[in-house]
Amino acid sequence: MTQRATWLVLLLLISMGSYAQDVKLKEVVVRPNLRKEVLGTKQKRADYGHGGSKDYPLYQTAYHIPANGREGFIDKIGVYIYHKRAAPDLFRRPNKLQVYLYSVDSAGLPGVPLLPSPLEFRPKNNTYWHWLDISAYNLVLPEQGVFAAVSWPQSTRQDSGPFVGMTNECDTCPFYVYRFMTEDPVWIQLYPRKVKGESEAFYQNLMVRLEVSVK
Repeated sequence: MTQRATWLVLLLLISMGSYAQDVKLKEVVVRPNLRKEVLGTKQKRADYGHGGSKDYPLYQTAYHIPANGREGFIDKIGVYIYHKRAAPDLFRRPNKLQVYLYSVDSAGLPGVPLLPSPLEFRPKNNTYWHWLDISAYNLVLPEQGVFAAVSWPQSTRQDSGPFVGMTNECDTCPFYVYRFMTEDPVWIQLYPRKVKGESEAFYQNLMVRLEVSVK
């Protein structure tokens, strides 16, 4: 190798080394191989569907999903979509739905939002469990569990859907609604109640699930 060729090789190596020093790798969370577990609603089918209201476009309803001693990362949120069976609705494009996750505050109510913004999606026709992947947020499952909530930002008088599945799964669990009826909207805790003329109590258990990578 000539002296000139040697110098060219050295310059090339120096330039490559300089370039490598300037490259910044994106930080990633390295997870070990964790088993997947689903928390939340056990019921396979909804007992009925619940929709929003044009009069209260920011109304939300939430349900507490306990951690049950599990530790890990929340990978996905599952929401059960209860499709209406009226013929015109089969040809109508579904409205959007928003999904939230909240921590549990000191009073046992929904507290601080765990996601930077609500997850918004438009469910496809003939789907039931709709799963939203949130693994990129590397969200750790809190010890007290989370509140999952839904809202209907596009409700109209003609269509308050998409309807979300509800069950009578838990006869002792309260459910929670966020109402904007006053200047200071608050979470309201509601307990199972008797419906006039009905022999059974009315329970509103929102059908939501979490897929968790458990440690």
